[in-house]
Amino acid sequence: MNKKGDFTGILFLLVSVGAFAIFLLIVGYIAPLITSEVQSQIGITAGINNSLLTTTNITTNTLPVLWLIMFGGLTMGLFITAYFVPTHPGFAPVFGLLLIVTVIVSIALSNAYEELQANAILSGAAAQQGLIGFIMLNLPYTVLIISLIVMVITFSKPSETGGSVVVPV
Repeated sequence: MNKKGDFTGILFLLVSVGAFAIFLLIVGYIAPLITSEVQSQIGITAGINNSLLTTTNITTNTLPVLWLIMFGGLTMGLFITAYFVPTHPGFAPVFGLLLIVTVIVSIALSNAYEELQANAILSGAAAQQGLIGFIMLNLPYTVLIISLIVMVITFSKPSETGGSVVVPV
């Protein structure tokens, strides 16, 4: 396909990060409950109890780190894509409109996460995911900064021809 610009990657980053953060909030609440119930019902040996605690540890400690890796990886992918996708300066107004749409979507996702985080049931799980909560609550600012950096990278790279003028003979 002859793509002239791919600003929709920011929307992909936004939806992926938001959905995974909400998923982790719910999993962070459910995992300890399931572990305690399973331990009380079938947790007979120390090996079974240790494996259940390991599962809870993974859901509360390892998955948030994977969220941060995903966020960083998608952001770096956006920067690399912005550099290598050929664009024309005429697309800047379209990117500006998409930036506005992206910020509006990020406000909605941030507010949804804030409502879930303020819920009395999920507040304990949200307290364990400090950095995820900080980024999600400041998601509009984060998306705006990333979008502006992507726009600068997209429209300030060197020309496709390398700057040389070809004179036909």
